[in-house]
Amino acid sequence: MVKKYDVVLSFASENREYVRAVAVTLHAAGIKVFYDEFEQVNLWGKNLYVHLDEIYRNEARFCVMFISKHYLKKTWTNHERESAQARAFKREEDYLLPAKFDDTEIPGLLPTIGYIKLQQITPQEFGQIIIQKLINANPNFFSTKNVPKARVIADNSIETPNINKPKADQKTIITRNNSLNDAKKPKSKTKSLNFTLEGISQLFNDKQIVYKILTKGGKNNYTGVAKKGEIYITIQKHLQPGKNRVPGCKVKIERMSTIQEAQDKADRIIKISKPKYNKSIKY
Repeated sequence: MVKKYDVVLSFASENREYVRAVAVTLHAAGIKVFYDEFEQVNLWGKNLYVHLDEIYRNEARFCVMFISKHYLKKTWTNHERESAQARAFKREEDYLLPAKFDDTEIPGLLPTIGYIKLQQITPQEFGQIIIQKLINANPNFFSTKNVPKARVIADNSIETPNINKPKADQKTIITRNNSLNDAKKPKSKTKSLNFTLEGISQLFNDKQIVYKILTKGGKNNYTGVAKKGEIYITIQKHLQPGKNRVPGCKVKIERMSTIQEAQDKADRIIKISKPKYNKSIKY
């Protein structure tokens, strides 16, 4: 039976920034993902207790459970968890995929079930692990979608905290947006992409960077720095309503060797171009 979603995400709102980046990575790769911010129109007016039970119990191939101390305390995450566990109990399949921010124990989730530690991997890297899980479950997964077929990683281990450093016998997942490049291909120092959630999900995340948010005409509206592993989380804040919001059309980044080097270069750019929004936002 074809499922409406490839994967559903269950998480506490305190962990939203990380989960949002995972959801955007999956969506950019053509994965059918249930993530609440993508479903606002569909959820509007529905009896959420009934609707979410159906989704987490019956309408996906996998359920990723983002476990944290906050997850255990929330009414809605417990409802999602109980629905997902009912599905896992009923069918003999690896439906529940736990991912942990900390060592919180979840009722009904056996300690023998394998899980991913999230402390040392980026959202984009975790998104690629989920994609690999879908491919392992169905080697023809991408042939049923309107995206190029992915090449499968030879080494299926998920123990290494950095999947950007594959072993010698590994190949590379290549998605529609090339979010994970060939391991042997050197990465360029700069990159420019659309200033959207989908666009910034493809940015480098392995080095600290200097970034510029540019207008359609190329004017620099804001220059800042982002630490290694925090690039998506840092830049996406400028897309959200609030004091950190910056209008723009493109985001351009440059990978730097150290965070001090990144800050020094950002200071020079700000001094020369005087970006409008640097006056009100501190990076």
